[in-house]
Amino acid sequence: MTLQRATLVLVLACASPSWAQEATPAVVHETKVEVSGVKDPALRPYRIMSRGLDAFEKHHALAPGASLRFELKNKDGTQLPAAGVSLRLSGDKVDLALPVDGNATFVLPRSQEAFDDNADLVVNRKNDVIRWRPYVRSPGVPESTRRLGDLRLECEVAWAVMRDEIGFVMRTAMAAVGGMCHAPMSALYYRAPGQLAAVRLTSGERSRFLTLSADRHSYIVPVRAKEWDNESLIVYEFAPEPDAAPTETPQTTQGAAAP
Repeated sequence: MTLQRATLVLVLACASPSWAQEATPAVVHETKVEVSGVKDPALRPYRIMSRGLDAFEKHHALAPGASLRFELKNKDGTQLPAAGVSLRLSGDKVDLALPVDGNATFVLPRSQEAFDDNADLVVNRKNDVIRWRPYVRSPGVPESTRRLGDLRLECEVAWAVMRDEIGFVMRTAMAAVGGMCHAPMSALYYRAPGQLAAVRLTSGERSRFLTLSADRHSYIVPVRAKEWDNESLIVYEFAPEPDAAPTETPQTTQGAAAP
């Protein structure tokens, strides 16, 4: 299959089991540590994570009223229980506890000292059960709704952090068009907080239904669709609980194809 015909599917809500753990080319970084009785804890190099801070600043106009947080997720992308989770920025010289809120999100600080120390973000959970992802939410966006510009900004941050995990050929092709968030060969899935009946993209009087994954927990985000501005809203319609009465399945209001 040619590269032009290939489709890369990326799940933004649980972008990758562990974003790339490469430091600068001159540094070999294979730290094995034990934290609070957890062998092989989840580690993220600060140098790699700080790329996300750079991307957020570069593309902040996509969501000018928002700030950047990062989420800790279960391996399958579901909510990680925050109780008992601790996070530290740790190196040879740096040792800083980072607060984790009740939604298992945290703010990553700027720290030249941590960068120079080749420090790691260390979670007291095993590496193979944790996923990391950016979280951007503009003020005033209703519950069960996401703003398209916020998700575009999350995509830019995710790409900055995870790009080294993509194979060389695909990474080069994506770089030529501005990265994952602008690549026509990619389908960008985003995980919702529950099983979905439908997802609508709305802007004023316009509305279209978005393509869902087979398990109806994720949907394709049209980050490249220029006809939908950053203020467009993505509205979740959750599937009823098993003991709830069934509702009529909505029909597509426009025939636009998924990206």
